[in-house]
Amino acid sequence: MAILTNNRFNKLLKIITVNLIIFIILLLGIETLSYFMLKWFGLTKFGDNIIPHAYLNHTWKPNYSKTHNEWIQNNPDFPEPYVHFYNSQGWLELYDVTKEKKPGTYRVFYLGDSFTEGTCSMDQSVPSIVEQTLNNMSKDPNLDFEVINTGTSSYSPIIFYLLMRHVLIDYSPDLVVINVDMSDDFDDWKYRQNLILDEKGDPFAAPPRNIYTSDFIDIDKETRKLTLWNKLSLFLMQNSNTYNLIFEIKKKSLRVVNDTQAVTLSKSNNQNKGFYQRWAWCRNKWDDLTEENVAKTMVVLRKLAAFCKERKIKIMFTSVPHYRQYNSVFSSRPHYEIAKLAKEIGVPYLNSFEELKPLIQGTPQKKYYYNYDMHFNPRGYKIWADKHVQFLINGQNMLLPKKFTSIKKTFDRSEER
Repeated sequence: MAILTNNRFNKLLKIITVNLIIFIILLLGIETLSYFMLKWFGLTKFGDNIIPHAYLNHTWKPNYSKTHNEWIQNNPDFPEPYVHFYNSQGWLELYDVTKEKKPGTYRVFYLGDSFTEGTCSMDQSVPSIVEQTLNNMSKDPNLDFEVINTGTSSYSPIIFYLLMRHVLIDYSPDLVVINVDMSDDFDDWKYRQNLILDEKGDPFAAPPRNIYTSDFIDIDKETRKLTLWNKLSLFLMQNSNTYNLIFEIKKKSLRVVNDTQAVTLSKSNNQNKGFYQRWAWCRNKWDDLTEENVAKTMVVLRKLAAFCKERKIKIMFTSVPHYRQYNSVFSSRPHYEIAKLAKEIGVPYLNSFEELKPLIQGTPQKKYYYNYDMHFNPRGYKIWADKHVQFLINGQNMLLPKKFTSIKKTFDRSEER
């Protein structure tokens, strides 16, 4: 009887083992097929171009490239994919920036998030256009403008400060341009959850948050309590080609009825109570939590300006204008709060919202922004870059070297053409 029982057990064990092997082979086969299908469609796993960083929370993966085609389906005006290259420092440059500058180099660093990175080919981003335009306008053969794009998705003033403190200060910057986005107060709130301060109370490090043990999850519509399903989805998104393929197919099959659904101003409810919400300072009325978090972001901008001024580094503020601020879905108040701070601490401020209003207000979204998305398209980046150049060459702002000589009318005439 014992022998018979053992035989049955061994037979059952063999059946389970064979079926397990078949299942694993099928799973590997599906994963492999999904991998090649993702490659075929020019897609990769979520977050494949980002790595964690002990001080800066995250950076672009060094010596890496990523092909972008996510805008094509809804934007037939821009049917070609583009590639972003990240140098060994994790910046959007085709070369590695040396710490020692060549003689006659005026080095400018652009700090910002995905708008600074540019949802376009690298030569169409604001830093690239600014660099090319300034060098074309310069009449001094011994002066070369080097404009470096450090724009990284979800960067905000806390990370700008840490980037200056731990990295950029060693590269002898002459000027830093700070692009404040409309989600930066929210991103600062996220980084403060793990933020390490030094003995003076200044930001020292923003280590990555463990998304699997965190209390909350950040999605486009709102910040909400992290559930077991969310954790499983995040795990599969980061580790499964098949899950990413299904996600992309589902995303492309969903039809967006109107563009205001792409970004919403969510309201707190019982599920997300206590969690700060993205776009909070774009509401017409600020609650106490918004006032508190905006004030903290302004403190960091103040510290960043003081850090630069103490080291004789010129600094300029600007802010990212969103289409929904031109059609009154969002409030434009954040731009004026930054303007108020800049005036108080003596930092030149380009109010991009006001400067671009005559060009953008009243136009359809697809003219300067991507359909169903908040980012500029290449036409939008071009007009924004032109406003940056105009602001930079304005002698009253004292942002460029004195030996820089240019005829502003030349630039104005090229604008008219």
